[in-house]
Amino acid sequence: MKKLLTKLALGLSLTTLAFGIEVKPEANAKLKVWESEGPELKWLEVVGKEFQKKYGVEVSFETIAMTETVPRLEQDGPAGTGADVLVFPHDRLGGGITSGVLMPNLLTENRINSEFFDSAKKAVTWNDGKIYGFPLSIETYVFFYNKKLLPNGVKSFEELKEWNNKYKFTDKDANKFAFVWEATNLYYGQAFLASDGGYLIGKNGTDINDIGANNAGAIKGMENMMTLKDISINNPSDITYDSMMGLFREGKIAAILNGPWAIEGLKKAGMDFAIQPLPTLNGTKLNPFSGIRVLGVSSFTKYPKAAQLFAQFATSDEMLLKRYEMTKQIPPVKKLAENSAIINNEFVAPILEQAKYSTPMPSIPEMALFWEPLSAALNDIYLGKSTPKDALDRAVKIIKEQVNSQK
Repeated sequence: MKKLLTKLALGLSLTTLAFGIEVKPEANAKLKVWESEGPELKWLEVVGKEFQKKYGVEVSFETIAMTETVPRLEQDGPAGTGADVLVFPHDRLGGGITSGVLMPNLLTENRINSEFFDSAKKAVTWNDGKIYGFPLSIETYVFFYNKKLLPNGVKSFEELKEWNNKYKFTDKDANKFAFVWEATNLYYGQAFLASDGGYLIGKNGTDINDIGANNAGAIKGMENMMTLKDISINNPSDITYDSMMGLFREGKIAAILNGPWAIEGLKKAGMDFAIQPLPTLNGTKLNPFSGIRVLGVSSFTKYPKAAQLFAQFATSDEMLLKRYEMTKQIPPVKKLAENSAIINNEFVAPILEQAKYSTPMPSIPEMALFWEPLSAALNDIYLGKSTPKDALDRAVKIIKEQVNSQK
């Protein structure tokens, strides 16, 4: 604990930046960075070379899956063998803060508050009002459609149902469906649950004492969702993600919900498809989860100034545009989103548009308690085993009991 407090004290000295004092890296500083393998790591290696040119700080990299970096830091940080800087999905932020392994963002708080998308800002802001991360990219899921079947997509799900009725496309015995999504996965269920006033956790996902997953809006959202069952599968367990994608490629599914991670595979398969923001349902915009990739600084770093400077450098406009070029992941900066390379990309602009109408996945540790009960509720609702109200009430009761047992 003494070591942790010492590191935090060193880091807090960086707040002098708010008064315009230049921060320089510590003498002989060296940084270790953790990131997943792939184009994201290749981009960070470019950043590392440019950072070393500018500041003279050597940067090395270790490949660790981004979902595992925060738990790994909780193990390795106290021993002095952890990373100085790490990449993680924003829903890991709360765990890293409550365990004390993540240092606040002490350099770009004003920039994030004024120049980044609200969803990115909310994703890295803790319930004490402090910003703890440096956002790298924003992603959410959208509506994928077969252009041979739906040449121009649809503005509403009602329009999709009219198309289905006109062409009698859905034939459940033949595994043909107008629309399929992972109906019992809360990640996708969020779009419907939060479309009419429902929400999981209050105060932008930070107040566990305010759970809105069974309020009147959430129940209405589930009722709206169920109007799509006629043009979709009867039982969600009958189809896996891989089989859904296979049927979509074969032209047996007209449209699906999916994220940017599915784009390259469909392009390589030669499918004639397009994407668009989610259609409206019963006159309301759907509200999917958004995810933010984040750079964080370890509380255990021996070089807090160099580590914070690296995170600041990596999330500069220049480096985030370079990241887009190398990864095609959308920078979460409002000005950069207007760049012609982004707004003219048919597979990027719709994701960016949908991200404006999305909710950052809550990052507090208690969010882990929501997945299983609410996914079970979605299953019971979809199969007609329970009314939306009964299923959601039951799920929230379980969640609250689990939350209380952890206090």
